[in-house]
Amino acid sequence: MNKFKLLLVGTAAALASFGSVAHAARGTDGDLKILFWQAVSTLNPYLSGGTKEVYASSMVIEPLARYNEKGELVPMLVTEIPTVENGGVSKDLLSMTWKLKPDVKWSDGSPLTADDVVFTWKYCTAPDGGCAQGAYFEGVKNVEAVDAHTVKIDFTEPKPYPYSAFVGAQSPIIQKKQFQDCLGSKAPGCTAANFGPIGTGPFVVKDFKPNDVISYVANPNYRDPNKPAFATATLKGGGDAASAARAVLETGEYDYAWNMQVEPEVLATMLKAGKGKLETAFGTQVERIDLNHFNPDPKLGDKRSTKEAGPHPSLSDPVVRKALSMAIDRQVIVDAGYGAAGKPTCNIVPAPAAVASTKNDAWCLKQDIAGATRCWTMTAGRRARMASAPRTA
Repeated sequence: MNKFKLLLVGTAAALASFGSVAHAARGTDGDLKILFWQAVSTLNPYLSGGTKEVYASSMVIEPLARYNEKGELVPMLVTEIPTVENGGVSKDLLSMTWKLKPDVKWSDGSPLTADDVVFTWKYCTAPDGGCAQGAYFEGVKNVEAVDAHTVKIDFTEPKPYPYSAFVGAQSPIIQKKQFQDCLGSKAPGCTAANFGPIGTGPFVVKDFKPNDVISYVANPNYRDPNKPAFATATLKGGGDAASAARAVLETGEYDYAWNMQVEPEVLATMLKAGKGKLETAFGTQVERIDLNHFNPDPKLGDKRSTKEAGPHPSLSDPVVRKALSMAIDRQVIVDAGYGAAGKPTCNIVPAPAAVASTKNDAWCLKQDIAGATRCWTMTAGRRARMASAPRTA
């Protein structure tokens, strides 16, 4: 990959970013060597909620549409994004219609049709199927093929934001012909399909050794004749974050490694070898501490720390929680644990910019010990009263 190898830090960047690099023609850039220190166990994201499985399978199978780095919806297998304005979403918000691109083929050369989309819905919602991505189909009453290239989705109630089913790498389209005998409880047993799905994406699975290595080759039937740039790709799994970083930055054995949660000073030392560089892509995932709002008294037995236990003597008070948040020095945590791969946030939706929340930044983003002390003092009386109140039996 040109002069430098890439090591990606951050938690929500997609391998699809390689597709934006200019290149001459399909297969002219040789082999792409990718290293995931967490090995991939399946190439069917409907059977695993793991990010590594979603990323690995996204090189092969695709959704109707996806989000770009700005949080904007972009078409993949369809001609446009349905909206109320273009007639793709009904005015009552009870249905939407997708128009498939007419020239998309599966890697086996057969055409992608609306029947494949309908089947994907049936696959994930089949009883006893254990679909890991079932949440993407919540509120969907029916999916039908209007014609070979038109799919209509009906919802159980109005959906102001209907872009869930078949949108994003966690809800891709799978081929009906390949998976039609894999519904419900049969799904996990379809090893050949789960380990080598036929797709519409830029690569085809040549060989897959679960929890070890995946070999891909360029899809000869991919709709863009100039992509992918690489003739082959190899995704190796295993090890740890530090060894993966070393394999890119120091030894140059791999072109790309992902999710490098390594101490900043260690990465700085590796960078001195001059064989690679860090690319930071900030996504939507947030490292956080969840506070228990309910009484943790061990005397309560199985009711401990549940709603039935009653309120926590301190943490159920929002002012106390605010005081604790104000006392945290987020920048110190970022500097010590993440370096360039992290940045402070006070909100559960920090990205992309189009939807990022800044609601709590004014009082939360910068440490304020004096303000935290005032909040804590304000609640002293309430905490004392709660501590002396009768316990919930």
